[in-house]
Amino acid sequence: MTRTRTNLPVLVAAALLLLPAVALAHGVGDQDRAFLEQSVGPQILSFIWLGAKHMVTGYDHLLFLVGVIFFLHRLRDVAIYVSLFALGHSLTLTGGVLTGTNVNPYLIDAIIGLSVAYKGLDNLGVFERRLGFQPDTRVAVLVFGLFHGLGLATKLQEFSLSPEGLVPNILSFNVGVEIGQFVALAVILVGMRAWRATAGFARYASAANVGLVLAGIALAAWQVRGYLHGAEHTPAPALVAASTPSPVPADAPAEYIFRTDTIELTLRPNEGTEVKATMRAGDQMLYAWKADGELTFEFHGDPKGAAADAYQSYAKGAQAAAEGEFEAPFEGVHGWYWRNRTRGPVTVRLDTRGVYAKISRL
Repeated sequence: MTRTRTNLPVLVAAALLLLPAVALAHGVGDQDRAFLEQSVGPQILSFIWLGAKHMVTGYDHLLFLVGVIFFLHRLRDVAIYVSLFALGHSLTLTGGVLTGTNVNPYLIDAIIGLSVAYKGLDNLGVFERRLGFQPDTRVAVLVFGLFHGLGLATKLQEFSLSPEGLVPNILSFNVGVEIGQFVALAVILVGMRAWRATAGFARYASAANVGLVLAGIALAAWQVRGYLHGAEHTPAPALVAASTPSPVPADAPAEYIFRTDTIELTLRPNEGTEVKATMRAGDQMLYAWKADGELTFEFHGDPKGAAADAYQSYAKGAQAAAEGEFEAPFEGVHGWYWRNRTRGPVTVRLDTRGVYAKISRL
């Protein structure tokens, strides 16, 4: 116990350093995003590769797997627990996408973070020692596997996937996830076996699980923050009509002028699109969009000259309207990605006022 307390500041620092990586564990780069949305018909090998890639880089999934196998020494036990986890996330990954089950990604990722914290607490014996009962670990691994799969499904549902070949493509993605999990698990098992053979394992096993708890709590807190921050982007209805935009800077290029624009578009079922404005750091824009049905959306920006997968998300979720005032944190394009997950067409109207070079549908 003394050693765990001694290393607590180090573990807290490590958890904070891991936080950005873990929080972006479900991120999909722009190149992969473009491929997913442009794919028509079965793309078996490509979707297998994307699934494997996502799992291997999914730090939250890997942290949970580390917790699951931390004290498992027999391969039979490892196979049972990992199979339960795979069954859970396979069911909700496939079913979530094919049935169009739509959940808030921030809340799902927060639960995934709590799954990591739970496994650390379970390994430390907290439930039995402090609460007087021991949850069925096998049931817990299966249930949390369902949430992990739903987290993967919510990410895929943000894209406009073609209905042609959707079933084989999603099944292939799922196969890729299992392949990625097998590869990651093999590496983890080799590392754990080597660590267990050293004297340091007995000394630092508890500290490592405290680290899992901290990382899980940090991930959950980060996602809750994102959920609450997203809610902040829905201010009073009169904001756009009443607010006065900032004046155009004296040294602004001619194309950066005060503009008022309206864009109206209709999305077919399962169709997605982007509308973005070209802005400089510090430029301000008032916006209001309203749809005649619920849309999945992400408000984000792409820095000028940055890598293809370097983008910053401001808010995302599923709703029918939003409005607010936005100040660009960097030079680039900023705007919305909408996707229609309903069974019928949805029309959305966007009104903007402010200083920007242009705004258009991409």
